[in-house]
Amino acid sequence: MSPHSAPPSGHEVRSAKTRSQLIDAAIEVIGAVGYEGASTRALAKTANTTLSAIPYHFGGKKELYIAAAHMIADYAAGRFGEAVAVLEDDHVSDKAVRLEQAFTNFLQVILESAEPHFWTSFVARCTYDNDEAFTVIYERAIAPLIERLVRTAAEISDRPPDDEALRLRISAIVMAIVSFRFLRGIMLRAMAWTEIRPGSVDQIEDMVRDLCRGDFLAINRAQ
Repeated sequence: MSPHSAPPSGHEVRSAKTRSQLIDAAIEVIGAVGYEGASTRALAKTANTTLSAIPYHFGGKKELYIAAAHMIADYAAGRFGEAVAVLEDDHVSDKAVRLEQAFTNFLQVILESAEPHFWTSFVARCTYDNDEAFTVIYERAIAPLIERLVRTAAEISDRPPDDEALRLRISAIVMAIVSFRFLRGIMLRAMAWTEIRPGSVDQIEDMVRDLCRGDFLAINRAQ
């Protein structure tokens, strides 16, 4: 804050708090029952505010939904950006090693589950619907992640970044990593695990490294 800036007024503080509460409520309620099933009354009640607060602060339920997506997208973009920052680390000369580390860093973010559980439900629902909210999350967080990974993989393999086979394989690895968060139950049951333990994480990291080091990304140009 500038030394000459006036501190926020009580009204501004309350307004910001109400907006934050409504966004949190939107993520929780829509994550539980979906956009269509989330009534404005339920959103206001969960946010501990009045029905009129939604149109006052956002214009309507749809705008609140999109605002919630923006909040998650901005957070995810920051976390994903930190994960792949190693791709620009000149201290690691081998770009293949950087790519491998970027993928394992991204895996750690996904497995960490540092965010509230209903964030996962919210993202899963809008991803399944492939709606405007998912467009926000994809364009602001997922697309930049994929593009940075593809660009490095293209440099390593001497293939153009728009090579569909290369892009498909990078996208497939990203999807496989994301599935450990959104389809966790399949892995736990298949492996007879009750939870993802540190030793389990090591095994998953080894699998990701195998994908990076094997023939999966080393595609022959003639194919």
